[in-house]
Amino acid sequence: MVVLEDLVVRRGRFELGPVDAHLGTGVTALLGANGAGKSTLMGAVVGVLAPSRGRVGLEQSGSPGRAPGYLPQDFDAPRRVRVIDYLRFAAWCRSTRRAPITDAEIGAALRAVGLQDRAGWRFGALSGGMRRRVGVAHALIGSPDVVVLDEPTVGLDPVQRTDLRELIGALGRDRAVLVSTHLAEDVAAVAERVMILAEGAVVFQGSVAELAERAGAATVSSEAVERGFLAVVRDRVPA
Repeated sequence: MVVLEDLVVRRGRFELGPVDAHLGTGVTALLGANGAGKSTLMGAVVGVLAPSRGRVGLEQSGSPGRAPGYLPQDFDAPRRVRVIDYLRFAAWCRSTRRAPITDAEIGAALRAVGLQDRAGWRFGALSGGMRRRVGVAHALIGSPDVVVLDEPTVGLDPVQRTDLRELIGALGRDRAVLVSTHLAEDVAAVAERVMILAEGAVVFQGSVAELAERAGAATVSSEAVERGFLAVVRDRVPA
C-alpha cells in the first residue's frame, strides 16, 4: 500500500497538493491534463522528489529498503545490449548488501512479462511492444509491492496495447500499481480506481464505475470514462 498524508511537493512555481490517499492492491489510474501534476506525484511516490510537507508511506511485504518499481514514459536501453545483461545491470544498481537481487529474481521478472525466451536478444532487435515489456520487467526487478507505470502503452499498436493491458491487470492482483495514462481505453480495461489531478489538486478519487456515473453512464466503457473525466475537470471551471 502507498499512503499519502497531507503531501505537498513544490517544483518552482508549481505546487502539488495537499494529497491524501491510500493506494492499495490493484490498479489505480492517474489522470490529468498536461501540467496537472501527474509526474510530480509519481516522482514523490518513487522517491525521486522529496515532499515539501507531509509524507509518502510504503507498506511493503517484500525485502525492506527496496524502492517502488518504476517505468518512465521515455524508457529506453542501448540497442546492442542483450536483455539479460541490461536487467542484470539494473538489478546490480538496485541491490543492497542486505537485499541483493539474484538471477532467479531477474528470471521471475522476465517470466512475468512473457520474455523469458528473449533474454539473449539484443534490445534493438525487439519490437516496440517487447521493449515496453522490458521496461516493465525492469520495474519488477526485486519484486516490489508498489509499481508505478508512466504512459505504459504509449506508441504501441492496438495488439501490443491489448497485450500490455492484460499484463498490467495481472500485476495488480498482488501489488499496488499506479498507472498514468491519457487513454480512456486503458482506464476502462485495467483500472479499479481513479485519481484525477487538475492544477496540482486532487479533484476526484473513486472507482472507475463512480467516474462513469459522473457522465451519467450505468456501465463502464472508454467513452464513459472520457466523459466522466471531462465532467470532473469542467466542474472546477466557472461557466
